[in-house]
Amino acid sequence: MKINDSLKTALNTVVEKPAASESIPTSTIGPSANSVKPPAADITTLSSQLQALQATIANSPVFDSKKVDMIRSEIESGQFTVDSGKVADGMINDAVALLKK
Repeated sequence: MKINDSLKTALNTVVEKPAASESIPTSTIGPSANSVKPPAADITTLSSQLQALQATIANSPVFDSKKVDMIRSEIESGQFTVDSGKVADGMINDAVALLKK
């Protein structure tokens, strides 16, 4: 079988290195010698913690249906009251927690 000459020459082409004036300084390519490395993470520990959290979440209900039914019946009977001070405190605590992040 005969190989096409253009294919032969393409495979045998030599890649030339750039001239010294065209080269890029190595300091701009990689991290500097003074760079700080981040702490190594223990993947095994993190993985096991994640699996434990997933199992806890999977086994817990999304909401407390008994409490929802109780509140619904109080609203329907007109006995449900909202403590505006408690709601305001909760909103302030949430805002403070978000600002701390």
